[in-house]
Amino acid sequence: MNIVHEEKLSRQHAKEVQEILYAADGEFVPALSAREGTTQTNLQEQAALASEPVEYFEKMCQQAFVLATIEHRVVGFLSYIPKHALTVCGADIACSYVSTIVVAPEYRGRHLTEAMYEKLFSCTEDAYVATRTWSENHGHIHILDKLNFYLAETIKDDRGAGIDTVYYVREIA
Repeated sequence: MNIVHEEKLSRQHAKEVQEILYAADGEFVPALSAREGTTQTNLQEQAALASEPVEYFEKMCQQAFVLATIEHRVVGFLSYIPKHALTVCGADIACSYVSTIVVAPEYRGRHLTEAMYEKLFSCTEDAYVATRTWSENHGHIHILDKLNFYLAETIKDDRGAGIDTVYYVREIA
């Protein structure tokens, strides 16, 4: 396994990331195909905008990436926006904002998510790393807790009844 940082995806890596993203579309709440982009704030569950998350993928490709590769093939990725202005709890912070993180199902449970976050911590110039997820995404929240992120803000019922949007932040020492 290799964890690499790429400011811009190569053509081959973009194709492999796209395959993983499209396969995981329905695992997100709401589905990525129902979103206009990676920083969209209106996340109420809605009918899919497209059958595949084409628009989401195109916007995500404008970001920087940390890739998990095995035998030169992408098996997981983390996309992020460096120097992103994020407002949480009424305060503005400049951070590396993780918009999307996915590991292909057959490679889950191998600590790739943690390794990709650790790589981001080591290469970011920002003082903070932040991300958001939904309150029922217990696997991701467990990893964030393990990596010493703190819950910075909860937006109640933001993704539908009983599904909150939760923002997590970690200060990089």
